[in-house]
Amino acid sequence: MRREQFETFDCLRSAFRNYAAGLSAKSPWLGELQEELRVELGYEDYKVETPIVYNRALDDLGPGDEPAFIIVADNPGKNEQKKTQNRYLVGQSGKLAKGWFASELKLDFYKACVIINKTPIHTPKTAEIALLKRLARRKSARLGDELDAILDQSQRWMARLAFDLHSCLGCVLWVSGYGELRPGKLFRPWGEETAKLYAAAPSSLRDKVWVFRHFSMNQFSIEYARSKTGDSTLQRLAAIGTTRRKEILGW
Repeated sequence: MRREQFETFDCLRSAFRNYAAGLSAKSPWLGELQEELRVELGYEDYKVETPIVYNRALDDLGPGDEPAFIIVADNPGKNEQKKTQNRYLVGQSGKLAKGWFASELKLDFYKACVIINKTPIHTPKTAEIALLKRLARRKSARLGDELDAILDQSQRWMARLAFDLHSCLGCVLWVSGYGELRPGKLFRPWGEETAKLYAAAPSSLRDKVWVFRHFSMNQFSIEYARSKTGDSTLQRLAAIGTTRRKEILGW
C-alpha cells in the first residue's frame, strides 16, 4: 500500500475496532441473549465469549501488504467469536476459501484478502439471527426493538466500512453470500446502504463489486465450476460476480 493508503486503512480499522467496542458497551445484555439461544439450540461445542466481534486479522496488515480482495462475509460464527480467535472466516467456510484461493488463484487467502462482515454480531449460524430476534421479542417488545435497531444500524455501519475500504484500496470487493440480501431478508439493510453509497461512485469502483454464493458447503466453488464465461480465472469471476450483483443488488 502507498503511505496515504495505509494511513487511511489504519484509520478505518481503528474506527471499526472502536465501533465494535462501543457497541458492546452499549449492549451488555446481548451476550446473555446469545448464550440463552445457544442453550436453546443445544450447542454444546462452544460458549459465547465475544458477542460483537472485531476482526483482529486486520491488525496484521502493514504498509508492505497489497490486498487483492476485500471479502464481505455474513456474521461471526462459533469459531470467529472465540477470544483466542476473534478473526473472520476461520471455520469450515474459511478452510474452503483458503483451498480454492490456493488452487485457482495461487494466493494465500488470509494474506491476499481484507475480511469483514455484514454485521459483527455473533450467532452460531447466520440463519439463526432470525431466531435471536425471535427470542428477544419473546422476552419483551422493548428488547426486540433494541436488537432490531442494532442489527439494522450495525449492517449500515459495516456497509459504509466496506465502501470506505473499497474506495481506499481500489481492489475487488467480493460479497460472499447473497440469499439474505433480498427484500425482507436478514441483510437487506446492508444491501440498501450499499446501493446508496455506490449510487454516486465512479463506474470504475462500481464495476469492482462482485457478488457470489457462500464458500460454505462448496456453494461458491460449484457456482464457479458451472460458469464457462471468460478465458481466465479473473474473467470468470468478474462475469459471475457482475451478473449476481445486478441480479441481487440491482445495479
